[in-house]
Amino acid sequence: MSFGARRQRLRLLSALELLAHGESVTRAALMVGYETPSSFIAAFRKAFNVTPARYFDTESRMAATARNVHEP
Repeated sequence: MSFGARRQRLRLLSALELLAHGESVTRAALMVGYETPSSFIAAFRKAFNVTPARYFDTESRMAATARNVHEP
């Protein structure tokens, strides 16, 4: 893996953590060094095959489903 690819991966993982803690997409994108939210969303989509909003919507649904399965 090239240096550039590693750097991008680290930036996306850092942004993922920020988003998981409630930061907005715009703020997370700028905090990890993307020039614009749209460039961040394009990189996120390329890496994860979904937009940040769809990623967390899916994660939320999966967590809710898991909770419902385990409740009596």
